[in-house]
Amino acid sequence: CDWLPMLTLSLAVAAAAENEPHYHNGKLTRYEIGPPSVLLSRSDEERLSSGKPVMQAMETGIVGARRLLMVQDIAAPPNVVMDRIMDLAHYDKMVDGVTRNVEYNREQEGGLQRIKTTYDIAVLHMKMRYFMEHEYDPEKRCMTFHLDYSRRSDIDDSVGYWYVEPGAGRASSRVYYSCECKLRGWVPSPVYNVLTKEALSKATTWVAKESVKEWRNQQQNDGLLQFVTGVRDAMEQLKLPPLPQPPHFVSRFVGERRAAAVRFVSNRRIGRKLAAAPSAPL
Repeated sequence: CDWLPMLTLSLAVAAAAENEPHYHNGKLTRYEIGPPSVLLSRSDEERLSSGKPVMQAMETGIVGARRLLMVQDIAAPPNVVMDRIMDLAHYDKMVDGVTRNVEYNREQEGGLQRIKTTYDIAVLHMKMRYFMEHEYDPEKRCMTFHLDYSRRSDIDDSVGYWYVEPGAGRASSRVYYSCECKLRGWVPSPVYNVLTKEALSKATTWVAKESVKEWRNQQQNDGLLQFVTGVRDAMEQLKLPPLPQPPHFVSRFVGERRAAAVRFVSNRRIGRKLAAAPSAPL
């Protein structure tokens, strides 16, 4: 790759830094918590029902400005889907290109959670680091993110949005994803495509895969738990009733015999000790 030395040099000159602020406080318009403003056609619905994602234009609130939005139906409940999205610490195992994602700050303000993490990514032959702030509202099943501008990132700016709503069935969801990324300086087109266009198109794919896998695991665990609980309940129902108490004279007789046996054993032990003791001299 002829562009690799040039890109490596440009990243080395101004690398990401935890103790340095970013070059600005945000150039891209941030997303807002809440459902998306988008209309889906009949053909869109047919494509979604077949398991394929749909790309749509999303209103931004600014006149004439729109953003691309990915929509996909997933065969898993909304809480499972949202849990996969918010499992930031395991993005390295779920999201292609993410090699590490480490949390460094978490705050709670009412029902809103703010989580800051460090992303390390590897794209083709280059590595990049950026610091992201996520705002998550569990009740609204929505998460937005943007750069943490108190730290210097390798990318110029990034904003994004996740929203999950219940699907047609009990165990189904519809997920919406949108993002916008602005790279700093000159970036080769293959790298730019991976970080922007491909990232948008692949985002809902990994979430669908991981959500379905997690939902199946939960169902298997629930099935095992129900089986064990059923066996335990059945064993409790099969327990024999307690034996009736014997008559009083029987209990008295057994008690007397036990006491006599104890006295007999004690006397035998005393006899052995006396027999073994040395005789007094005459």
